[in-house]
Amino acid sequence: MLLLIDIGNTNITIGFYYKGEIRNSLRLRTIVQGRDSAEYSYILTGVISHHKMQKPKGAVICSVVPEVTSFLESAISNSFGIMPFHVNQNSKTGLTFQLKNVETLGADRIANAVAAHNLYEGNLIVVDFGTATTFCAVTEKGEYMGGAIMPGVELSALALAEKTSKLPLVELKPYNNILGKNTAENIRTGVILGHAGAVERIISEIIIETGKDFTVIATGGLVDLMKPYIKAIDYVNHLLTFEGLILFYELNS
Repeated sequence: MLLLIDIGNTNITIGFYYKGEIRNSLRLRTIVQGRDSAEYSYILTGVISHHKMQKPKGAVICSVVPEVTSFLESAISNSFGIMPFHVNQNSKTGLTFQLKNVETLGADRIANAVAAHNLYEGNLIVVDFGTATTFCAVTEKGEYMGGAIMPGVELSALALAEKTSKLPLVELKPYNNILGKNTAENIRTGVILGHAGAVERIISEIIIETGKDFTVIATGGLVDLMKPYIKAIDYVNHLLTFEGLILFYELNS
């Protein structure tokens, strides 16, 4: 059994890969201070015991929150006697990076690119709807060309609430009419449709700049909210990052 951990700015997602399937994944809020390695050990061993799974033979982590990474690494080492692999650009990925500062590239974006290149054909754009919405362009030859980052849809709504005196923080959910009839509806339609329009514009500009055709793969915690409003998306893969972690482990173990 392989332990998969994706440490994001908002959530920590943990998956268990065994018998050819990703099973029993769970999501925790990312807490930079207040949760130590002992608590993570309790969580991991508890889930494995509850689901009667075998002890993991390996583990792989992609993290964009270094403050949390060490606690989970210690929890895995203390609980299972193994040291996890960490996704980074210096390990085997099957990709070549056409970037100026490749060391700043997020581990989650590397995992997404590895998965997309191995699971789909042709030139690819990966859009990850998380705390930030990120874009990665990968050629059919495995060349990581670059990408873009914009504030995520929930972050945009939060910024409106925090930086204005009267606008409330609204629940983001599908809307019925573009012309909202109250403040909450106005914010909801503006944030969601505005975000969708920005995503489609960035995809369009990548195509124009590179002169290439792309297949667009979407993932991330907010992908189901955004997918109905973005025609450019070809495939949704909720497990894309986990798929990348599995492939990364297989390349480097």
